[in-house]
Amino acid sequence: MNLANLFLLVSSFQGFLLAALLIFSPFFKSKANNYLGYAIGILSIIMLNIFLDNIRLFNTYPKLGMVVDVEWAFLFPVLFFEYLIRVTNHRLSNSKKLKWLYLPFLLSVIFILCIHLEYNFSLYEIKFEGKDFLYDFLYGLQELLGYAFNIVFLIWSYRVIKKSPDSNSLITKWVKKLWFFVFVITCTWIALFLIDVFLIDRFPVLDHYILFDLYILAIELCLLVYWIAYTGLYKLKLANERKEILDLLHKTTEISENAARITLVKEESSNSSNNFLENNTYFIQLERLMQEQFIYRDPDLSREVVAEKLGISTGYLSQIVNKVTQKNFAAYINSFRVEETKRMMMDEQFDKYSLLSIGLESGFKSKTTFYNSFKKETGCTPNQFKNLHK
Repeated sequence: MNLANLFLLVSSFQGFLLAALLIFSPFFKSKANNYLGYAIGILSIIMLNIFLDNIRLFNTYPKLGMVVDVEWAFLFPVLFFEYLIRVTNHRLSNSKKLKWLYLPFLLSVIFILCIHLEYNFSLYEIKFEGKDFLYDFLYGLQELLGYAFNIVFLIWSYRVIKKSPDSNSLITKWVKKLWFFVFVITCTWIALFLIDVFLIDRFPVLDHYILFDLYILAIELCLLVYWIAYTGLYKLKLANERKEILDLLHKTTEISENAARITLVKEESSNSSNNFLENNTYFIQLERLMQEQFIYRDPDLSREVVAEKLGISTGYLSQIVNKVTQKNFAAYINSFRVEETKRMMMDEQFDKYSLLSIGLESGFKSKTTFYNSFKKETGCTPNQFKNLHK
């Protein structure tokens, strides 16, 4: 077994495992993930067919050739498209007309079934002049349409992603990377076809390049499965959790009110806005921004942004925060984030979400910043805090 075949076999095996995980595991259970699981399962079948064809299994057992002759390339892009429109909440996800997208695959199954029932199973025989020519033409047409079908869906999928209302969300960014992976694999697949059709017959010396391209295709498929399984899905689940947490924060008045009272502030203004006491006008406005607008939830919040909101310089903002709270600006902002994290951790509504999702939705930009700030404020890790107080 050469290296390319080994990669194909490993990739298809990984793909089947990942597909089963997406479809049956409650951890990733969703309608969108089901379609992604189906798409990966079809991709795994394609990889397995290439492997079995390379080792000449279908020559030994021609009746199995029906599996490889079906144009699975008609099914993969449709399932992938169904996943994209659902994960991005596109309006097409509720369209009943989507079922017509499966028609090319259904026609391919019917055509291949009829051919194999006649030739390999000898259940009947159809006789007419030019039959072999017609069958060869339909085989070739099916293959060409498979390539065209994938190109059309790549373009359509790209337009769907581009028109996503939340183009900067973690989900949209993940979908863009996934689309690019599929685009690269499709281009490699088409390049293999073009080399085989237009170059190999004219320049036999290039025949060994097909094997080289097969290595590339196998490695790309392996990387795609690995990336989806160990990188993409984890981040996507994190993004979904954060969205649900944000919805809960908006809907639950009590949590919002509690989070807004991290520090008790008096409403009275000072006679002078230049002193550094808790009743400093600008400090009161700053506390209101934290308590009423929850600006600390923005992971990109900076001194410049806050100073602009208050209409003062960044230097003066730092002076106010340092004098009143005895903390620098970053520590002051993080203290609000830690308090909100603690309150969510103590609320049963958030028990099903990971601590990292809670921390990120509280405004922390990374796992490291979250854990370091939490331990600095409380003296223990988020896990230790939850175990102590639940």
